[in-house]
Amino acid sequence: MTFRTINIILFVLCFNPIYGQTNVLIPNKGIEGISIVIDSSTISDVIQIYGTDYTLSEKTLITNYRFDKIGLTFQIDPYDKNKIVRSISVESPFKAKTEIGIVLNENTMKDVWNTYNDKGCFTSNSYAWNTQNGISYYIKKDPNEKGYDIEEKIFKIEINNDGDFGISSRTNFEFNDEPVKEKLNSLITIFKSDNFNFQKLDSFWSAEKITEKEPYGFEKRTSFNRMIENNLNQESSELWLVGSSYNLNIIKSSDNELVYLKLTDNNEQKTLFERIENSNFEKTAFDVYTYGTFCGIAGTPPDKCQEMLDLVNANNYVQLSSWLKSINPEIATYGYIGLEFLKKKGIKIENKELQKMTELSESKIQLNTCQGCIFGVTEQIKDVLKNKNINQIYRSFQQSGWIK
Repeated sequence: MTFRTINIILFVLCFNPIYGQTNVLIPNKGIEGISIVIDSSTISDVIQIYGTDYTLSEKTLITNYRFDKIGLTFQIDPYDKNKIVRSISVESPFKAKTEIGIVLNENTMKDVWNTYNDKGCFTSNSYAWNTQNGISYYIKKDPNEKGYDIEEKIFKIEINNDGDFGISSRTNFEFNDEPVKEKLNSLITIFKSDNFNFQKLDSFWSAEKITEKEPYGFEKRTSFNRMIENNLNQESSELWLVGSSYNLNIIKSSDNELVYLKLTDNNEQKTLFERIENSNFEKTAFDVYTYGTFCGIAGTPPDKCQEMLDLVNANNYVQLSSWLKSINPEIATYGYIGLEFLKKKGIKIENKELQKMTELSESKIQLNTCQGCIFGVTEQIKDVLKNKNINQIYRSFQQSGWIK
């Protein structure tokens, strides 16, 4: 026997009290004889005992450290600054039994049901599991079959704490916001660049696309990409990072030069960064609005629509005329409809406004609209501004008291 072999055996015996014996699993806590305690010990404590011979599995909500050679898996919350162990799973070759006598790889799911006087399992494509207070029992199932066999032996037992349905608790949890700050700062650095170019921004999103399903994944979802007046292109995107959302609004010219850019924190309702490259557009309302009449669960007009109705009730021809000439598609559409409503109230529309209204009524520019509770649907301006539609909207606003 070589000296190296002796060392390996001594390591296993000294640092792994589980070796060659059946270990007792304690719900809500851990394994008898092992110092790792759920909601208290950290993954550093685990590595100090078992070393670095593990497989790391990182997903959006959980991170697993799998020590396959001994059959132990330790789970942490990937967003926990302290990396506290949240659950411990045991599989073969680990030998274990619970305090109430369920033995890993010997007892069946039927035994679990009988022991706890409980029936039923949660299921995934390949597994079925029964959850009790602080402990869950797993069996394998045929992915091609709808049900599962309760005579199947328990192949995995997971010890967790306090969470419903076997979900791990967040005791002593402290959110690690440093990666969030780093990603946002990296993005804003690109926005601040003196020689801004879209190629660098595209490269940033290409790199993030690869890891967007991992912890701290930065996901970009394009809401719409459209051409607007003055041969400009507008792209509005929703950005997601650890449950927080941000809106990115970019306007660029036909030759791919930046005109305007704005990054907004939707949770805090504040602007994180704004940049305008062309002084001719400094007073232009580039913000993304929603065109609609009665939106959301409450069925109320969007904010900009309510502003338009206030202008109509005040007979404010000048402001509605100014809206009509806006290069913002939603504002221009509200301006058109507001002037149509004034016309119905007997106010004369001047020729220069009528000319612009005719032009707008033929526009194929896409609007960001709502249809009841559904937001983000796009319709062309020319379809929204049909006379029949405007007449119907006017009657609805009259009947609901929005037009006095």
